[in-house]
Amino acid sequence: MNYLIMATVLLSLAAIITVIMRQNCVTRIKELEHRNLEDERKYQREILSRDDQIQKLQRKTDVLNNVVARYGSFMLKIPTVVQRLNTTADFKEVTTTITQLVSDIIPTKKVDLYYLNSTDNLLKKVSSTNQSDNGKICYALGEGLIGKAAQERMIWRGEQFENVCAQTKDIRHPDEALWMAVPICFRERVLGVIGIGHVAFPVGNESDGMRMIANLAGVALINQAMLEEAKDKANTDALTGLNNRHYLQHMAQTFVEKSLRENTPISFFLFDIDNFKHYNDTNGHDAGDKLLIELSSLVRSVTRKNSVIIRYGGEEFLVMLPAISKEDAFVYAERFRERVSSHPFLYREKQPLGCLSVSGGIASFPIDGETILKVIQHADKALYQAKSEGKNRVINYTQVHFPDVSVEQDESCLH
Repeated sequence: MNYLIMATVLLSLAAIITVIMRQNCVTRIKELEHRNLEDERKYQREILSRDDQIQKLQRKTDVLNNVVARYGSFMLKIPTVVQRLNTTADFKEVTTTITQLVSDIIPTKKVDLYYLNSTDNLLKKVSSTNQSDNGKICYALGEGLIGKAAQERMIWRGEQFENVCAQTKDIRHPDEALWMAVPICFRERVLGVIGIGHVAFPVGNESDGMRMIANLAGVALINQAMLEEAKDKANTDALTGLNNRHYLQHMAQTFVEKSLRENTPISFFLFDIDNFKHYNDTNGHDAGDKLLIELSSLVRSVTRKNSVIIRYGGEEFLVMLPAISKEDAFVYAERFRERVSSHPFLYREKQPLGCLSVSGGIASFPIDGETILKVIQHADKALYQAKSEGKNRVINYTQVHFPDVSVEQDESCLH
């Protein structure tokens, strides 16, 4: 009997132990499954993290490859660009080339070029890669990021400028979200500033590239200014500041083409100072020069901006009046003649007519000649007639009074 009880007890214990062991096994299996799940999740997170890092590295690689490609293309263009920048006198071409050069190496949609106007000392926008941009078109020195870069002659970044403004609590500065402003200088002289818009993935060496472009731009703008000055001198009379005959010869074809294209006349008023030799002999050549300068100022004051005033020779002047009929040109010329005769020129009372006066002739293209030279010759005939009739008068050229006489045309550029 005791053996039976012991056997029963042992069987019960065995059953309990089996249950316990089975529960332990289940628990262990669950723990292993949980651990495996955590390991798998951790592994997945690591894979995702590595994928993200790989993608970031790929993006950086793409950016760097793009930068390398941009700089490679930029370096290949340099010789051609430098030649173009330093040989053209066209200001617009120079500024457009500079902004395009910046766009070649800086990945941005916005590149603005501001030029320092020496007259009012304002930085004025003269070129932009974003023609639809309605941003600020001029800055004073020290104003905004553009003005700050010019004033201090150093590169400024947008965040750097914002921090300075925040520290000084300056809320007046205009903010166009520019990423960088680069001054253009030549021998310590500020010529302008390049403004660069948002750059998505800057690589850190943009300042070096921009310094090189700014140096090129400085030399180009100085050369352009010198070429323009030389051109102005070649086309300008040194004493009076008016255009000279060289300018007329250079621009004649352009004016003729515009007249024919728009079917509008060009009237010419050729005049000279009556008894100018007497004025010089009586009062001296210095007084004669002052008279020419004062008369030039007077004719400017009564002439429209789109007209061309030329010192044609000694005391002889020519006014070209685009899109003005011969009749209206005569009205203009008469008003000018009356203005001259009543003007208080120095020593005017010593002149033979008791005043300083002019005589003139008027002719129009194309009714009075098929070339500008021929029309000016006809205006000269009318001027001669005004002289012969007593001076201090203006006469219109007409075929009736002035029969055509063949004159050798040695100034072919006026044809």
